[in-house]
Amino acid sequence: MKATPWQRLRMEFFVSRVAALFAASIMLAQCSAVLPADPAQPPPPLGYGRLIADALKKFKDFSRYSNFQISGLRWVQAATGWNWLICVRYDERGLVRFYSFFIDGNTIANARYDVRTDRCAVQQYEPFDVTTGIVGSATQPLQQPIY
Repeated sequence: MKATPWQRLRMEFFVSRVAALFAASIMLAQCSAVLPADPAQPPPPLGYGRLIADALKKFKDFSRYSNFQISGLRWVQAATGWNWLICVRYDERGLVRFYSFFIDGNTIANARYDVRTDRCAVQQYEPFDVTTGIVGSATQPLQQPIY
């Protein structure tokens, strides 16, 4: 029995779809590679408070920010590789803001307003003196002139 042109066209279409599906599954398998294992966690950076304070002082409207608080260090996988993540919470004109800092060694590898994956909103915070970089001490308000 000979196949009609319509049946041949349907068979060719079926074969091409199966081949395309197979090729797509091979390509997607490459995209789903497992992340490398957590490398040996280095010791936390010394003086990270000063590093963060210096970065915060460079913010455009720094004088309008108050009530600085800092989270503990967390070892995370980020776009820049394995880094220490520190979240800073502060007030900006009555709004609470969160900012994420990624530290690699003794340098800031990346910094940004926090995103959901940073989980800054659920961290525990302690006071942070942004003028000296001391963690655990609140920033002293600027004393206005007496006159």
